[in-house]
Amino acid sequence: MKNRIKNTVLYRIYTKLSVRNKILFAVYLVLVPVIVLSSAFTTLTSYQDTVENMAGIYQRFTLNISNDISYIQQDVIDISNYFAVNADVHNLLVSSPALYEDDKLFWDSNTPLSMLKDVLAIKSHIKTLILYPENGLPPFYLSRDASVQKKEIEEAAKSECYRKAAEADGDIVWARVNRSDRELYIDNKSDKIVASRILYDLSKKHRIGFLAVGCDVINYEKVCLGMLQNENEGIVVAGETGEEFVRVGTVNDALLHKLMEQEDIWKQETGQGYLKTDGYYIFHTEDAKTGIQVYYMSPQSNWNRQILRNLFLPILLLAALLICSWPISKLAAYSMARPMENLSRAMEKFKKGDFDQQVPVETNDELGQLAGAFNQMMHDTKELIDRNYVMALREKESELEALEAQINPHFLYNVLDSLYWQAMDDDNEKIAEDILTLSKLFRLLLSKGQSQIPVSQEMELIASYLQIQKMRFMKRLNYSIDVDQEILEEKISKLTIQPFVENAVVHGLENMEKGGFVEVTGRLEGKYMRFMVTDDGSGMSQEEIDKVLYSQDMKSYASSRIGGYAIYNIHQRLILQYGDDFDLTIRSGINQGTCVDIRIPVMAEKNKEE
Repeated sequence: MKNRIKNTVLYRIYTKLSVRNKILFAVYLVLVPVIVLSSAFTTLTSYQDTVENMAGIYQRFTLNISNDISYIQQDVIDISNYFAVNADVHNLLVSSPALYEDDKLFWDSNTPLSMLKDVLAIKSHIKTLILYPENGLPPFYLSRDASVQKKEIEEAAKSECYRKAAEADGDIVWARVNRSDRELYIDNKSDKIVASRILYDLSKKHRIGFLAVGCDVINYEKVCLGMLQNENEGIVVAGETGEEFVRVGTVNDALLHKLMEQEDIWKQETGQGYLKTDGYYIFHTEDAKTGIQVYYMSPQSNWNRQILRNLFLPILLLAALLICSWPISKLAAYSMARPMENLSRAMEKFKKGDFDQQVPVETNDELGQLAGAFNQMMHDTKELIDRNYVMALREKESELEALEAQINPHFLYNVLDSLYWQAMDDDNEKIAEDILTLSKLFRLLLSKGQSQIPVSQEMELIASYLQIQKMRFMKRLNYSIDVDQEILEEKISKLTIQPFVENAVVHGLENMEKGGFVEVTGRLEGKYMRFMVTDDGSGMSQEEIDKVLYSQDMKSYASSRIGGYAIYNIHQRLILQYGDDFDLTIRSGINQGTCVDIRIPVMAEKNKEE
């Protein structure tokens, strides 16, 4: 099997590629099939989801149409029921016409129909209402569109509406009456959907009236047009028996006729809630109360366009993934091949005698381990050479530097001590005291090489520094140091507080003619020590505060700072030492003085926790 692979053309081409191209080839060999399969799966899933979502939307459109039309027709049913059950209307319809010969307004004076007129005034979709009594009384008639009805019930009884109402035996029947129809109307001003009903006496054996309520077709059409999504789609509203009331849009009549003939097809379980036939998606709903049926026809071509639009984004994203994977794969190949190339170049220079080669270790994988092993080999080789030819000389130089480091402080102490005793011999106690303070300051700064010193020693260093500055400023500088006894023996890093005191003197008070006051306080607050350095000097702006805390520029401090420390360095040292368990705040304003507030944990507590 292995020999067969080696004999293939693809393998021979692969072996001739560089390391980078081999990695790219391997990545795409895995990536391309995965992306292709993912694209196919995403396309199929997106197609099914789109069809289901669109079907749900169109089904809701169809149901909304049915509900809105049922709402219109329910008003008509309520009015019809009102006429059927109202006792005053019933009494009038069964009374003798002779009783009302002299009363031209007998409908208003003997029935509550005048109130009904007010109710109908807000029902804009109801255009006409005709009640024909069977006892020979003139009909009750309302019209909102100037339509004129037949005067006699004998003429109305010849209409198709009357015939169907009579067959319905008291139930409401619905029919479309076009503008040109003259069966119920002498002059019909608009197309109407008319609800007809025969009214019976209490025994339900004798007809006492014929009621016809007409609704404007335009209201039905508005409901349908509000839900129609495309011009090439169609909506049909039909009655319970299949009589068409309204249609909008483009309707396939042959398909509609086929669907209406096969009514039971909608009673079967389709499993989807819609039909897909003859190039259309068909949605249907029927209202149980009114019998209104709604058909929504949507061409399959509309769905295909929508599906393609919805599929465009996933396909585009997958194509973009395939394209974008090229630079990413190339970057990955470069990151893997570069360490090997660096190692190869370093080994070539090593062969030529350059023993200072070091390969950057950029990763922790096998390549990084290989680079680290090479660097260690270079280091060991160079160390072996240095041990034989250079180490002896460097040891001598180190001994000399160490000796000088011991001699210089000792020499400085001796000189200052001699000056002190010379000043005392000359009875110049002030100079002697200043020399002693300076000597003490240097001794405290060196601290025998210790980095952690007691708070008391830091305060002693601050006191010596302020005493020397007071010598410079004479009466212009006053200061106060107040530290709790509980923290005097606690350890802090050397020169944690002093640089802020120095900053207060040099930058806050030095340029002020009247001088100023510096206050240093230290308090124990639970597990923390809180130190505050306050001055009434010239102050700083927020920009200057940020520069003091975060700027690495040492030039502005180099001429005035003991030991070369900058506030920036103190801040960074506190971060390294305490992490987030400290606070350093500087509050200041121009000509408002400065307050430095430092809160650090007690080292004994910190060590106990660790």
